[in-house]
Amino acid sequence: MRFIFIVVGLGLLVLCLGFALRLPWALGLWPWEDGKLSYLFIASICAGIALPVLWIGLAKEYAAVQAGALDFAMMYAGLLATLLISYPAVQEWMVLSFALDLCTFSLILNLGLYAWSRKIPFKYNQPIPALLRFSFGLFFLALVIVGISLVWRLPHIFPWPLKPQTSIVFGWIYLGAAVYFLYGLIYPVWGNVKGQLAGFLAYDLILIGPFIQHLMATVKPEHQLSLWVYLSVLVYSAILAIYYLFVHRQSRLFFKSASL
Repeated sequence: MRFIFIVVGLGLLVLCLGFALRLPWALGLWPWEDGKLSYLFIASICAGIALPVLWIGLAKEYAAVQAGALDFAMMYAGLLATLLISYPAVQEWMVLSFALDLCTFSLILNLGLYAWSRKIPFKYNQPIPALLRFSFGLFFLALVIVGISLVWRLPHIFPWPLKPQTSIVFGWIYLGAAVYFLYGLIYPVWGNVKGQLAGFLAYDLILIGPFIQHLMATVKPEHQLSLWVYLSVLVYSAILAIYYLFVHRQSRLFFKSASL
């Protein structure tokens, strides 16, 4: 089991690299042509998934699968509903039958993973501090607001213009992530949260530099506010993750106190 998680995590890092460098084999996996920053966002999502998966495998914290499985179940359920409701328009963007099969299979798979991991107790079962619970609450609210706005294709939500179909997909990614952080609030123990922080840090580090460059050079005036807000969240969450994963002794990534 450990081997599977490590291999999947490493595979996701390769996928992250492919999208970040815009390699043809990676871009071919995305169902439509998109922009540089959208591909970079996809790369950051791949990294944000890869790190928790790797940590689960290396730490053997299989109970942490619960949050990730619900994240993906929410995302694929939303995408499946969108496909069924908007199928005439969707046919212009992709092969509908393949998309339906992919979303259905992924939804069932992740519900199965949740049911399996739900029976496993957390190894790292110490409670997280109040600052993290408060921060996760903020992340949850922000992800819900932004996710719904993107699904509704409201303008100027992201720091760059999005294609309508890209906005919908990114919106469901955010709503899935909202469930991910909500689960960290429902079960606020380190075994549930360390992987989330590692994933958030990977996501942050990939985006912060290019976003600063975008702010200095190419951002359109109507997207400046969203870029400033986005950058603020990235910097805050990166500092939070670095402190709790590498500085704070009781919560370092692979630290487990004798009392656990």
